Amino acid sequence: MEIRERMTVHEKVRRVSLLILAALWAGMCPRSDAVDAETPESRICVEASTGLVVAEQHADIKRPPASMVKLVMMLLVAEGLDAGVWREDMEIGVSAHAQHMGGTQVYLEAGQVWPLDRLMQAVAIASANDAAMAVAEGLWGSKEQYLEAANRRAAELGMVDSTFNSVHGLPPDRGMPFDETTARDMATLARECVKHPRLLAWTREKELEFKPGQAISYNTNKMLWRMPECDGLKTGYIRASGYCVTATAARGDTRIIAIVMGSPRFNERFQTAKTLLETGFAQVRRVKVADIGQPVATGAAVEHGMVARTPLYPLESVWVVVPPDREQDLRVILDYPPRLAAPLKAGDVVGELWVELDDKRLGDTLLYVAEAAPLDLWSAVTAGGAGEAE
Repeated sequence: MEIRERMTVHEKVRRVSLLILAALWAGMCPRSDAVDAETPESRICVEASTGLVVAEQHADIKRPPASMVKLVMMLLVAEGLDAGVWREDMEIGVSAHAQHMGGTQVYLEAGQVWPLDRLMQAVAIASANDAAMAVAEGLWGSKEQYLEAANRRAAELGMVDSTFNSVHGLPPDRGMPFDETTARDMATLARECVKHPRLLAWTREKELEFKPGQAISYNTNKMLWRMPECDGLKTGYIRASGYCVTATAARGDTRIIAIVMGSPRFNERFQTAKTLLETGFAQVRRVKVADIGQPVATGAAVEHGMVARTPLYPLESVWVVVPPDREQDLRVILDYPPRLAAPLKAGDVVGELWVELDDKRLGDTLLYVAEAAPLDLWSAVTAGGAGEAE
């Protein structure tokens, strides 16, 4: 017993010494992949259809998005499916490179073939890095070609502070750059994402059994359990990014998007996002001021026409977003000639409608006539006679 006790003490001393050496080594070698504690959290809340900013704080700080970078892939794939470039049931082969991605995965194996839609479920619900790489290689041919397409689309959307260097958001190899974006740019990306119902169909699912018998993967976005209206979009975490979430929810005709980046704690990002979404719903109202198919002017005068008046229709519906207590201050302005000149063809554009609040234009559309208005008989004869005289 006495000998064993001395060995135990010796072992304790050895372990403490190793811990001290490790701490000293860590102090001499600062980690470039650790989030800077002095960098404040980034937040932004916007109304989806107009981009109206409801609240923001440090929204332009550049920082890694971690797995939220996968939203770019979701958007590109959704756009390709909508355009008929790809099909949900098209088969994607798994490479050895994809199999060994590491981090969160659904454990794909090289040589397997999976439907595109199934892999996108793994990307959106389980945040699977192996599935993301398989899709990038399967649809674009290589990681490099995918990243070229991803950065090009980000530039088209006006994400001026974003550069994507990875498919999945994992920390880069030593000496290589991190992915970089801002909360404001992520809000821009999210506004485009929510235009695609099939993308929201991926992100709203709470769980996924990828393979029969495999453990269920639960959606990393815990907002789905905390807010019934929430249907997306994506979380992210690496040491360099802190805890991040891009969240969205819809109530009636209003959809709000909230971005939180650099949160110091797992649950705090969700609580902050929920507060932002609730603030957004409380502070904005989406109002339809013109409805496609419904006339906005029922009796526009027609000069020299077989009809004296004709209704005018908006080319598209017009929605605006305003604070609830300002709806009565909206001004709808119709701009068209006091007398329209016949002949008019169905579909002729004759004017414009716009909506103002405090002299700021919030939305607009063109006005057109839905029915033809030919010249009256006298004007037609006169016009014909004048033509013969020439």
